[in-house]
Amino acid sequence: MNKIIRIVSVALCVFACGALHATSCQAVDVSYLQYEDTSLGEMTTDNSEVWTWNTYHYAMGNKQGGVEGNLFTPALNLAGAESVTLSFTHTHKFAGTPAEEMTLWVTADYQGSYASSTWHQLTIDPYGTNNDWSWVDVTIQVPVAYAGANTVFCFKYISTATHYAKWEVKNVHVVSTCPESNDAPVALPDVGDGRLKIFAQNLQNYYYNYNTGRGDYTPEQRAEKTRKIVDAMLWVDADIFALCEVEAKPIVLQQLTDSMNARVEGNPYVAVSDGIDEDWSESNTNNIKSGFIYRSDKVKTVGVNHAATTAYYYKNTLRIQVFEELSSGERFTVSMNHFKAKDNTEDAGHAKRVINANQLLQGLGSYASDPDILILGDLNCEVGEEPLTIIENAGFEEQLIRYNGASEYSHCYNGGELIDHVYANASMAGQITGAGVFHISTACGSDASANRDHRYSDHDPYVVGLNPESTHATECEEINDNFLATGGTGLGGMYTESVSGDYNWQYNSQYGAKCVDKGGEDWLLTPAYDLSMAGTVTLSFDHTIGYAIDMPNQQTLWVTSDYSDVAGSEWKQLTIPTYPSGTNWTFVHATVNVPLTKVGANTVFGFKYAVPNDESTKKPTWEIKNLQVSVTCEELPSGVEQTCDELQPTKLLEDGNLYILLPDGRRYTVIGVSVQ
Repeated sequence: MNKIIRIVSVALCVFACGALHATSCQAVDVSYLQYEDTSLGEMTTDNSEVWTWNTYHYAMGNKQGGVEGNLFTPALNLAGAESVTLSFTHTHKFAGTPAEEMTLWVTADYQGSYASSTWHQLTIDPYGTNNDWSWVDVTIQVPVAYAGANTVFCFKYISTATHYAKWEVKNVHVVSTCPESNDAPVALPDVGDGRLKIFAQNLQNYYYNYNTGRGDYTPEQRAEKTRKIVDAMLWVDADIFALCEVEAKPIVLQQLTDSMNARVEGNPYVAVSDGIDEDWSESNTNNIKSGFIYRSDKVKTVGVNHAATTAYYYKNTLRIQVFEELSSGERFTVSMNHFKAKDNTEDAGHAKRVINANQLLQGLGSYASDPDILILGDLNCEVGEEPLTIIENAGFEEQLIRYNGASEYSHCYNGGELIDHVYANASMAGQITGAGVFHISTACGSDASANRDHRYSDHDPYVVGLNPESTHATECEEINDNFLATGGTGLGGMYTESVSGDYNWQYNSQYGAKCVDKGGEDWLLTPAYDLSMAGTVTLSFDHTIGYAIDMPNQQTLWVTSDYSDVAGSEWKQLTIPTYPSGTNWTFVHATVNVPLTKVGANTVFGFKYAVPNDESTKKPTWEIKNLQVSVTCEELPSGVEQTCDELQPTKLLEDGNLYILLPDGRRYTVIGVSVQ
C-alpha cells in the first residue's frame, strides 16, 4: 500500500437546525510517506536523483554539487477552507544553513511545475539539531489565503558547493476544515453542570490500515467516517474521550487527534500513549484496542496506561488510565473496555464475558492508583446478565440507568439495547453530575431519521458529567495487606514497570517475585495507599539474592507519597536493614518502619532492581516473598516529650512551631523545639 489518502466531499445536508457544511468547501484529511508505504506514493519529484524513497520508511533528499530538487504533494482542493494544517516529521544532518537548504512552500494554483507556479514560503520550526539524526515534529497552520482549488505543498532541497545535507521527511499530514454549524442535528444529553465531560463510544472497526479483512472500506470512506466521528466529538465538547473497537495501532488515535486539533485553536487534544502497536506484517493486523484522547488544557494523565489483564487480545481492550483535573488537582481512574462480543446464537461468549468482568476488577485492584473509579465500555451485556452482576456486586452502580431509567439504549438490534455502560463506585458516583446517550449514530429511536446522514457506528456515544472531589481519608484506617505468598498464581495486586532492559519482575510460585536483568532498571510496585492519617506504617518481607554485586545500591526500596508513575513521581529511599549474603540463596527477613514524613494520600512502595549494562556474565537474581504492608492508628500520648526522629513531624507551620498530625485530625505540638 503506497499511500493513505483521505478526501472528504461533503454534500449539502439540511436539517431543521440549518446547513451542517458549506457546499463551496471540501474538507480534506490526507496522509503521505507513512510507515507502511513502499515508495513515494502519490508524492512526486522533479529530480529523482535528489528525492528517493528509503527502505527505512521515509523520503530522503540528498545530492551534492549545487543541485535543486522538489518533492510535491498531490494537488488538493482547499477552496473555501476555514483552516488548513500541515504536519510532518523530519530530521537532517550535514547542512550548512538549514533554513536556506531545506525549505517548505505552498501554491494555491499549481501549474504543473515549480517554475510555472506562484509559491509562498512556510516557516519550518523546529529544524532539529543537525547532528544526531533525532526526528522532530512540525505542525504549521497554513494561512488560508495561500490555499485554493489546486493547492500543492513543496519540500525544496538545495545543495551548495560546500554543503549537501541529508534531509529525511515522513508522516506528511494535511487537514482542512470547512465553515460549519456548531449545532448537532439531534439533542445532546443533559449531564448537569460538571466541570468535566467524558465521551465514550464503540467506533465499530475504526481503522487506519483499512484493508484488513475486518470492516474494510476505501480511503475515501475512512475519511468520511473520520469526519463524522470528529463532528460528534466536537459537538459534545468533552475533555476526555474513551474509545473502543479501534485498530491496535498508535496512528489511529493520532489521526482523530490531528483531525480535532485542525478544527479548534491551540491544538489542545492529545492521544494517550499505550504501547500497543500490532505489527503490520503479522496475521493479527485486524486486532482492536481501547484507548483515550484528552484535552490537555483541562486534564492530564497520571501514570502509565495499563492493561487490566495479561491475556492475549483482551490486554488491548481492557484498559485503565488515571487522570487529574488541572484546576483542582483532583484525580480519578477511568477504565475503557470491550468485552467479548455476542453472536446471533447467544452464546459461547458468555463465559468469556464473565472472565472479562473478573479480569477487569482484578486489574483495577492493581492499577487504579486513585480510588474514584469509572468503568466505561461496550460490555456486550444488559443489566441482569452475570458479568454485570459481578461488577455491581463489587460496589459499582450503572449511571446511564440511574439518570435515564431502564429504557435507555446505546445499540440497535432488537429495537434498542443498553450494552454500553457507565459504572461508578460509591466515591465516584457522588462526583457525577449526569450521564446520558447521544443518539447520533444508531438507527433506532425517535432520532433515527434526523441522524441518518451522520451515522458512523452501530453504537451511540454516551457522555458523563463530572465534578472531581477529594476523597482523601479523614480518619485512619487499619491496614494489614499481604502479597507474594508462595504457592500462588501471580503478583496478586502488585504490578511492575520496566524503565530499561530486556526483562522485568515475574512471579514464581516457589520464590515469590523474582527479577534478573542483563542490564536494566525494573520496579516492583505495591498498590496505592492513602496514608495521610496513618499512625504507624511498617513494611516487612523476606528476600534473597544470587550473584550479588552491590545490593545496597542495586537492590533498593523506595516510597513516594504522590504516585503518578516511576518517572513522574518523587521517590524517597527507605533503608533495608537486613540484606542476604548474596551467595547461598538463604532468605532473610527485613522489617522497615516507614517515617510518616514520607507517606501521604497516594503512597506507593517500590522495590527497584537496577544493574549496569556491562560485560558481567552473571547478573543478580533478587527474590522477594511474604511482603506485608501494615498500618496502625496509634495516637501519640499527650504531654510526653519525644525526639523529633520519634515524632516524625508532618508539617512545619509559618509561626516556626513544629507539629505532627494525629489520626483524628488534631495537631500535636512538639514543645521546646526551635526550628530555623
